[in-house]
Amino acid sequence: MTPKSSKLGLIVRGDDTGLGNQTRNLCYMLKPDRVLYINSKPFNGNEQHMDWYEGYTGMTSLGFPDNLTVRKFLNGLTHVVTAETFYSYELIRLANASGIKTFNQVNYEFCDHLRQTLPLPTKWLMPSYWKLEEMRSKFTSVEYLPPPIFTNEFREARETNLARSGGYRRFVHIVGKQAEHDRNGTEDLLRALEYCQSDFELVIRSQFPLNYQINDRRVLFDIGNRSNNELYELYKDFDALIMPRRYGGLCLPVNEALCSALPVIMTDVSPNNRLLPKQWLVKARVKNQFMTRTMIDCYMSDLQDLAERIDQFATMPQGALDVEKQKAFEIGFDSFDADNLRPKYYEIMGL
Repeated sequence: MTPKSSKLGLIVRGDDTGLGNQTRNLCYMLKPDRVLYINSKPFNGNEQHMDWYEGYTGMTSLGFPDNLTVRKFLNGLTHVVTAETFYSYELIRLANASGIKTFNQVNYEFCDHLRQTLPLPTKWLMPSYWKLEEMRSKFTSVEYLPPPIFTNEFREARETNLARSGGYRRFVHIVGKQAEHDRNGTEDLLRALEYCQSDFELVIRSQFPLNYQINDRRVLFDIGNRSNNELYELYKDFDALIMPRRYGGLCLPVNEALCSALPVIMTDVSPNNRLLPKQWLVKARVKNQFMTRTMIDCYMSDLQDLAERIDQFATMPQGALDVEKQKAFEIGFDSFDADNLRPKYYEIMGL
């Protein structure tokens, strides 16, 4: 339970998405007094894992919660936390009227408040440094507070990765569910392979079939889902994650890869260049812009620079690579470990 006399409510998801994993970890770290489970099947048709929240007091909403569900959920609470959305602006209004503090670990590109006048939460919790200053220029209470990772869940992957030596280097690229405008930079990565001079194995993981046609013996496609207790398998037996992201803030695969002792090759843009060493980053330029709740810059990697970075990791002496892997875990542990983050959550939310 939460400390002091606070009564914490958490809005959770149980699908195989970023929001599902994010809210699951928040729940396991904060141990709320009550959960509101959003069954997302009406939104995306995804399989539901209500068993993630067995033993927690709460209620379920099929899709967006109605006002009666909202009132029952809020009754007796002092704090409410959610990720990305509250699913009901009546919830914020009622919470504000009742003196209940509300916190949204928001994704900037989906923040409705950027284009509408709506009830405001007590604080915005930014999951990465992306657009942090823009949010602070628009709202009075904004804090950087990333979602937690239980680093022990990635111990097997980490130990395997740190013990790797000899043979081809193995890289992984996570597509997940492909987002608009090729968010994770899969197309850039495949194009950059033409400039790569080294031998390696690249595994591209996606939850759904991809339409890419590529004739390169170095590339393997792995299609399908992993359950939450098998997430570490996504990152096991590799030497680096390649993620030339085009836009966006929170990227759970990056955080999980770091906690698996994998260096991450990414574009040299925010928030990547606030988290990762310069020598892991790739030059990028704005390719275009697109509109979500606001205008978003979409980047393109310098393909030759991306290829050079891949070749660098593919041919790096083993001792030097071991140093980079250890550095990756240190970044992941210091930044995202649940035991490190828990007191910060309590302090920022006043629990």
